[in-house]
Amino acid sequence: MVAWSTRCASCRQRKIKCDRQWPTCGQCQKAKQQCSGPPDRVKFVAENVAEGSSQAVVVHRFGSRPNPNFQALPRRTQPIIPHSVPSSHPTLVGGELASLLTSQAKTFGFSSFAHVLQQVPAMLDGSQALTSAVSCLSDARRRQSMSPKPDRKLDLKLYCSALRNLRFSLQDANELNRLETLLATLVMWRVEATIATTVELPYLLVTWSVHLTGAAYLLERLGPEAAKNELVFSVILESLSELSSHYYARNQWFFMGSPQWQRIFLENRDVSVADRLLFKVYSQMSVFPDVMRDLRRYHLGQVGYEHIHSRIISMHVVFDTIEGPLQTILEDQSVVTRRAACSPVSPVEEVYDTENSDVPRACCLYALAKIVANNMLASLDGSSPRFEEENYLHSRRIWMFHEQAMQVGSFGMHYYPTALLLTYGSAKSKETEEWIVDLLNLLQERNPATDIMWTREEIFQRCYATSGNIWPSLPPDQFLLPTGPS
Repeated sequence: MVAWSTRCASCRQRKIKCDRQWPTCGQCQKAKQQCSGPPDRVKFVAENVAEGSSQAVVVHRFGSRPNPNFQALPRRTQPIIPHSVPSSHPTLVGGELASLLTSQAKTFGFSSFAHVLQQVPAMLDGSQALTSAVSCLSDARRRQSMSPKPDRKLDLKLYCSALRNLRFSLQDANELNRLETLLATLVMWRVEATIATTVELPYLLVTWSVHLTGAAYLLERLGPEAAKNELVFSVILESLSELSSHYYARNQWFFMGSPQWQRIFLENRDVSVADRLLFKVYSQMSVFPDVMRDLRRYHLGQVGYEHIHSRIISMHVVFDTIEGPLQTILEDQSVVTRRAACSPVSPVEEVYDTENSDVPRACCLYALAKIVANNMLASLDGSSPRFEEENYLHSRRIWMFHEQAMQVGSFGMHYYPTALLLTYGSAKSKETEEWIVDLLNLLQERNPATDIMWTREEIFQRCYATSGNIWPSLPPDQFLLPTGPS
């Protein structure tokens, strides 16, 4: 929406531009006449809408309609409204996003994505791709806040405009190197992955969008040096677990597994203990796709046992250094508290509560990574009661965050659906399996009338894919790929 008029009465009557430098605007000062100051109401309309249209929205400055008997007060010495009255589409979109971050603080405030979005309003001017992507996101979130299951989750006009502008940016060599294009891709990925859940998902991916491929392409193009920018590094932290799954599902080498990219997780940064542990987890998750590909090649007789065994064991060595400090954080009652679970069908009697968003992210992603690493070793050496018990304990840790995830939703804890899905293999009863299925559909706000719903069969297939075995439905020659970067 754009402001129809914020001019003073004299400038409106003379049909000239007003610079709004009240108490006396520049035009009135030049004409040596008294300026009436800002209007008592400001009209906002959608772009390309006539002034008299029913789509126009009038906002009164004084909170109610003006009284015809009201006597004008003497001219104020201070402006009634600040000089930063929204006068452009990017400014209005930025203001709407800021309002959304405030009004939905419970959802956005518990997410690393919120920290990225907080920087966006100042970057909108000059990037149509980012502006239209943020506009689409804001509209979709407002629809969801008004109704958990709206008839239409996306405004098709805004959505198509965002796709068109992003496509233009991706086709422009200059725009490809801009941080704004990367952020626009991230925003559109989040919109599609957490809101538009109407398409069938590929193996392993619980929150997926075609823009995930675009984000990977742009990050690889920018290179590890770009990670020195804190905003780029935040984008990496926000997307790495899904990016790893993306390459993992496609049996492809993940560029962040290279030594150059690995160094960004080892650099000294002023972060919390939970984030330091998370960086260790991410350093191992980034090599998951390559290790999993070698494991599948081992099953095809193309890779030796010692090679793949040493790679998996090296990951376990790193994970063993994380468990102790993470358990210390969970036992610190000033950071994490426990209370009785509200749901009678919950597989855990107690749940975690914390105001620190770093803690559930580190705990859930560590548990997810440990379950996958155990599955790899079980695929190589055979399953054992020790692996099953470890996976069950890690699954319980994920389950104990389920009420926190329900409070903040898929935007606040976007990684939680993937972590929850991988606990399915540790369920010890059909009731727990059904609980996981129902919770996944609830977390992603899936509507049976419009969305593809999670089922036990669908989840089982994705859990099987993390075992390192060859998918029965895929031809063996698909896995005859060279090792290392391609």
